[in-house]
Amino acid sequence: MSEASLAKYKSRVLVVDDSKYMRLKLRQFLEQEGLTVVEAEDGNQAITQFQIHNPDLVLMDCVMPVTDGFTACSSLQQLPGGSNTPVIMITSLDDDNAVELAFASGATDYITKPINWAVLRQRVLRLTRARQTEVSLNQSEAFAQSIIYNALDGIITIDDRGIIKSFNPAAQTIFGYTAREAVGRNIDLLMPGFYSRHDEYFSQSAGEQETAADSRSREITGISQNGCAVNLELTISRFSVHRQYFFIVILRDITGRKMVEEELKESRERYRTLTENTYDLISELSTEGHYLYLTPNFYDVLGYDTGELLGREFIEYIHQEDRPAVVTGLSRAVEQTVSEQIIFRFLHKNGEMRWFESTCKTYRTKTGEIRKVLVSRDITERHRYEETIRHQAFHDALTGLPNRLLLKDRLKLAMAHAKRNNMMLAILMLDLDRFKLINDTLGHAQGDLLLQNMARRLTYSLREDDTVARLGGDEFVIILPEIVKIEDAAKLAQKILELVRKPVRVDTHELYVTTSIGMVLFPNDGRDVDTLLKNADTAMYRAKEQGRNSYQLYTPVMNDRAFERLSMENSLRRALERNEFELYYQPKVNIKSQKIVGMEALVRWRHPEKGLILPGDFIPVAEDTGLIVPMGEWVLKTACAQNKAWQNAGFPPMRVAVNLSARQFQLQNLQEMVAGVLGETGLDPCWLELEITETIAMQNAEFTVKTLKELKEMGIQLSIDDFGTGYSSLSYLKRFPINKLKIDKSFVREINTDHDNAAIASAVIVLGQSLKLGVIAEGVETEEQLEFLKEHQCDEIQGYLFGRPVPAMEFEAMILQNIIN
Repeated sequence: MSEASLAKYKSRVLVVDDSKYMRLKLRQFLEQEGLTVVEAEDGNQAITQFQIHNPDLVLMDCVMPVTDGFTACSSLQQLPGGSNTPVIMITSLDDDNAVELAFASGATDYITKPINWAVLRQRVLRLTRARQTEVSLNQSEAFAQSIIYNALDGIITIDDRGIIKSFNPAAQTIFGYTAREAVGRNIDLLMPGFYSRHDEYFSQSAGEQETAADSRSREITGISQNGCAVNLELTISRFSVHRQYFFIVILRDITGRKMVEEELKESRERYRTLTENTYDLISELSTEGHYLYLTPNFYDVLGYDTGELLGREFIEYIHQEDRPAVVTGLSRAVEQTVSEQIIFRFLHKNGEMRWFESTCKTYRTKTGEIRKVLVSRDITERHRYEETIRHQAFHDALTGLPNRLLLKDRLKLAMAHAKRNNMMLAILMLDLDRFKLINDTLGHAQGDLLLQNMARRLTYSLREDDTVARLGGDEFVIILPEIVKIEDAAKLAQKILELVRKPVRVDTHELYVTTSIGMVLFPNDGRDVDTLLKNADTAMYRAKEQGRNSYQLYTPVMNDRAFERLSMENSLRRALERNEFELYYQPKVNIKSQKIVGMEALVRWRHPEKGLILPGDFIPVAEDTGLIVPMGEWVLKTACAQNKAWQNAGFPPMRVAVNLSARQFQLQNLQEMVAGVLGETGLDPCWLELEITETIAMQNAEFTVKTLKELKEMGIQLSIDDFGTGYSSLSYLKRFPINKLKIDKSFVREINTDHDNAAIASAVIVLGQSLKLGVIAEGVETEEQLEFLKEHQCDEIQGYLFGRPVPAMEFEAMILQNIIN
């Protein structure tokens, strides 16, 4: 496994502790180190999790109910792979007996509470890296087997008695036997008398302590399965396994070459033909470095006419940067009379520089003149490949931007520079809001095109000394060195927000994307790379919590919020199972008759400890984690069932509105899910209204048109919520098969005091009338707002002036009172 592969290998750690708090602390600590975490709360559960996940490391508390850590550790040793998996015991018992018991149970190491996190980090990294090394060794062994299997030369392994132990495909081709036919038989089957002729060498090798190899190439005649003689060239080397010696015979069928050599012996011309047809480029230089001889392929490879280089000085064709190394190499070959390998760039006739790898060997003529013979190979393609590999190790394959490794290296350099010059350094971490929805809806190919587009935008927006890197997924990091004041970084963050949200054309799709940015400063917000990146990530998620499409400067209190968010996420996962969600209903009122004509279903969370939690506090978390999908289906099913129940009870039929989240709207099976809910609850589709925000509608307008048409064909009413806050195109708006526009409450709030808000609200009403769409204003709280909306002929209103969101029973009373009035 290469270094790049090792860096991507994500070790898995099993954390076993009966303390939920300690498991959470350990999870956060380990995930910051790039490790995957699996949890168990007691010894029995640890054994189950171990069998499922096969972790690379186990962190286990000693004292636990049911089954303690010592017993669990002993049990783990009996499982497949258990004895090879390191275990660190965590204990508050610092007596020698506890330590001895830990090791007796099979533990690899231990650490005491309170935990020294720096020490734990070193031990965890040491043990996980050891496991990574083991993975690498296994891969190396497989790689070696693959080389043997795919080698063009025949490779045969025999023991010290000449019995064949392995027989690769090339050997099968040479001799005609299959591996099954050859393995277990004596090597004399293939090469009669081979073992007896080499017995002395085998005996001598078996008596030596070190690994022996007979580097001499020898020729021998073999016999194929059909009885034909095969001319072979072979070398033999020895290795041992558990003190038993084996020999590797590497052989090549040289029957064809032998025939050529026999012919070459007949004349000097044939010898010259052999030289001139070699793949290597052979040249001879005089003492002064002028060309005396070049093989014909030299001219072919470099484009020169035959004889054009004779008498010319070798060094003048070498790249100027490489000349000192070449001169040194040639001098060393002369002085030490050994072969000297030199790598340099050589001028092609077309002006291109080709990479050469040359071996120089010198000899003296009868007159004492020193001649140099260069055997060269054109390694240009290999060099390009190596450069590509080096580039890929430190750059993102999709965007070409620096990856995490190069980012950290550059960040360290930037921090050192800032420290020396007593300057600030800013780090911006950003990711694209709701990118996963785009990826899931349009496919990964379209998502990749979007990421490439964003990478180009970010690159063009930065200064020459700035760095933008891609961490993976849709996450980018920007390094801004030499920041004089914080406002400079804030201006760039605002510039990036505006740049990202410009429409993006991806194939036939026009996408509207936003980003959330977290910003930290060095040295204020951290003095090492990992701390700065962690705090930038925290600030970025704070920006998401604040509604996305914004930036946030890191503050220490955000770490507390991150912990709260994690706790809320864990509670939220259990809330659906425990039926902790409730639906409240807010009336929609006809502005002329002031009769209730519909209601909007709004979810609330009745937390067993914190009481009633409003959507603004938990919906963003549900959206980010994907829990919004099952929650949204529950809301839809509950609202439809309640509406049907009211109709069955004799209440006037009215439409119930349900909000669709971004994740729900992008679901491939949305129509199927809605149809299933309507079928299960028995509610007629005409009494269901689905609302999506303007922002969701414009994320992928073509997809929105298609999805809304399918829902419309089912008989469902459709509305655009929060209208006026997004970036709708009128050309798309008239194509959306919707029934209503909802004026966002932010415009209604100051409709009587703010001229701009009043103008926007009026324009939305006129637009709705022009497109023959109903218009409803939300957030109506005062009589003055009501009068303005009446005057401008708005159709419906919704807000505290007529009713707050209330539970179903209270909403029944509200309907009855409205009927009486």
